Amino acid sequence: MRLLLESSTLWLYLILFGSAVIESLFPPYPGDTVILVGGYLVGVDRLNFGGALLSSVVGSLCGASILFCLGLAKGRSLFQRGRYPFFSPARLHKVEGWFDRHGRKTVLASRFLAGVRSLVALSAGMGRMKYGLFLWFSLISILAWNGLLLFLGLKLGQNWKHVARLFRFYNGLIIVVAILIILLWYLRARGRLKFWTR
Repeated sequence: MRLLLESSTLWLYLILFGSAVIESLFPPYPGDTVILVGGYLVGVDRLNFGGALLSSVVGSLCGASILFCLGLAKGRSLFQRGRYPFFSPARLHKVEGWFDRHGRKTVLASRFLAGVRSLVALSAGMGRMKYGLFLWFSLISILAWNGLLLFLGLKLGQNWKHVARLFRFYNGLIIVVAILIILLWYLRARGRLKFWTR
């Protein structure tokens, strides 16, 4: 923490930006904790709230956009490889239809679902959601989530560490539930779960 307090303001904004990009691409990375620290740094007048919010939001949008483009360009071939592809052509068609109907709501909620948010961005690309819509609803979601984290870090001061622990537990729980759902869905698709009927 002392190192952060002594770092230049420009470096701190770059750290917030880079951390947000990394967190989008590699969900286990504790990006939310870094934003909480950013809020604390706002509280001790090392950063400006608007600048911290802008840095983290732009970083999150860049990371989400990379995943969207990856899903759009490579998602289909990635999930249709091998002897047991994760998605059949019919299921990919269903993903597209699902994003047509529910994509906006899903992207809007995605930032509040740590660990799943990366999968949402990837799936939005695979589902061929319009990029303009994806960007707009991602922006609203990211502004709300990152703004909340910065505000909490600002208000809680040194106690941000306690909140970070709660967020790590929350994020871990979301990730575990998401993995279980994906695993059950995959086993069902392979016909190995007889009790989960179509």
